[in-house]
Amino acid sequence: MTALFAGILMVTTLSACGSEGGDPAGGGDLDTVTFALSAPSWNAGYTTLVVPEAEGYFKDEGLDVKIQLFPSGTQSAQQLAAGGADIGLMTGEPVAIGHAKNLDLVYFASYYPHWIYSLQLPQGSDVRSIADLQGKKVGVTAVASSGGTFARTAMELNGMSENAAGLVPIGAGAQQINAIKSGQVDALALWDTQYAIVEDSGIELTPLPVPQTAGIWGGGFAATRKTIDERKDVLERFGRAVAKGFAFAQANPEAAIRDLWKLHPETRGTGPEKDAMASQVKILEVRLADQGIEDDDWGRIEPKAATGMVEFMTSAGLVDKAFPATEIYTTDLLDAINDFSYDDIRKQAKDAS
Repeated sequence: MTALFAGILMVTTLSACGSEGGDPAGGGDLDTVTFALSAPSWNAGYTTLVVPEAEGYFKDEGLDVKIQLFPSGTQSAQQLAAGGADIGLMTGEPVAIGHAKNLDLVYFASYYPHWIYSLQLPQGSDVRSIADLQGKKVGVTAVASSGGTFARTAMELNGMSENAAGLVPIGAGAQQINAIKSGQVDALALWDTQYAIVEDSGIELTPLPVPQTAGIWGGGFAATRKTIDERKDVLERFGRAVAKGFAFAQANPEAAIRDLWKLHPETRGTGPEKDAMASQVKILEVRLADQGIEDDDWGRIEPKAATGMVEFMTSAGLVDKAFPATEIYTTDLLDAINDFSYDDIRKQAKDAS
């Protein structure tokens, strides 16, 4: 299984090329931050990461954030370890696997309160259990994606070969929807907001439970331990801007979606605005759930859930042996990240057109 992440080993040969040291941008009044987002493209599920730029929260925190999209968390982890990015958003696998390779990546804030990957069956599939995946085709955004890894892991954990089913790359957006509707796949291994997009297109889905993932943490924002030590204040300011983005989006999800359309107009689509807004708000609400925003306490990492994530990685053979989950996350930045007036942000959001 770890062969899927063999590319992580390449980072030891790469030279540092990121913004280490926090050199200010644009005349010296903003700190440059390079952010690796593990996403194939922008969509409503990432609206909370657009709001901080659109509403000026990054700038208010003295940051010039350069966002770069990478198809997988593995590639984002490579960027962090090699110095090509300061912060990365990723699920648990790259950081846990990187721990065994001494990449020293550490989460400093949560973004995925729960494990986001699952197996789902499109309407018409004759699969009824994981055992039925033998010889079937499982749709993933990319073969090397975390969804692909999850599909193989789920089969192994349930007594099958990791190659029992074929992984079919179906991309994202219209390409993905067309592949599912045309019957090119028997099952799907995607993540929560992707499933919301699929269902919004009119495709009915049925969950195929993987019991080993119940109640485990999903991942979040990570950096190298060196970056956390040397640029703690920068990371706190970045996290605070993102927390403000979450508070704004929850208070006025339609205004947040308009921010997304303004900065990434390709996400708007071509249909009636009313329909596009309704469907994209549903997708955004998937990401807003269980974030702690109602308690003015975003980004917290639940120790039991984090331990469960490491135990899952171990049982799946993604890491050779279990280790304390606290070795790959810290909560030291979260008080500073949440040190702002949530009510002020909510008022701003409700006043937005």
